[in-house]
Amino acid sequence: MGALLSLLQSLGQFTESFFVDAWRLLRFSLVSLAALSRFVGGHGFRAAARVTMQQVYFTGLEALPFLALLSLLLGSTVIVQALPQLQDVGATGLVGKILVIVIVRELGPIVTAMVVITRSGTAMAAEMATNRITGQVEAFEAMGIDVFHYLIAPRVLGSMIAVFCMVVVFDVVSLIGGFLVASIRLTMPLSMYLQTILETLEPLDLYISLSKGILFGLVISLFSCYHGLRTKRAPYEVPMVARSGVIQSMFFVFVSSAVISALFYWI
Repeated sequence: MGALLSLLQSLGQFTESFFVDAWRLLRFSLVSLAALSRFVGGHGFRAAARVTMQQVYFTGLEALPFLALLSLLLGSTVIVQALPQLQDVGATGLVGKILVIVIVRELGPIVTAMVVITRSGTAMAAEMATNRITGQVEAFEAMGIDVFHYLIAPRVLGSMIAVFCMVVVFDVVSLIGGFLVASIRLTMPLSMYLQTILETLEPLDLYISLSKGILFGLVISLFSCYHGLRTKRAPYEVPMVARSGVIQSMFFVFVSSAVISALFYWI
């Protein structure tokens, strides 16, 4: 009986903690989005815009070499694995369709989000935690500076822009990697390859892929900043909040991607 009561108590505490944390995250997100809506033309816009450009540079431009190499290898690998099966059934014309389904619809936004989470998400969480520990957040508030306008909104906007552009680059370079393999193994000309891509690629595919990029950039930055600012005063909390931000961001990316794909392509 005592073990059952202890189990129920632990379950109740977990449930309470989950809903409290979810409510705080929702409230933080709403305030951040409100600050983002007032971003242009607000007080201190030039300083905030400079932070936004720095975020775009760090999240997007600095990660492009690695992302381009990763997407090139992934696009090539998909075709390398698919070609033997396609050749067995005489369906090599489906090369473009496979790339659109695998890369553009799913792997492009997801892999890009994973790169951003592990690289920029952890950095944002650690930066926010450091600002909290060193008292910079309180100093901003004491000087009358809106923390959400100067710290959160620029990083959210910068991440959304960067991830959007990174998804475009990932998709394009992956298709180039697929063409390299198809041209070597099938001696497929570029015109024929592009025709197979365009016959399958629909505006809905581009819309969903790029919308996922914007959504993932928004969520990664919000989750990372939220967990970073939850830090109290202990330096050992920095890796803990970075870990929490990474786990929640990854969970949201995979679940939301599955839900979006199911809504538009299955149901």
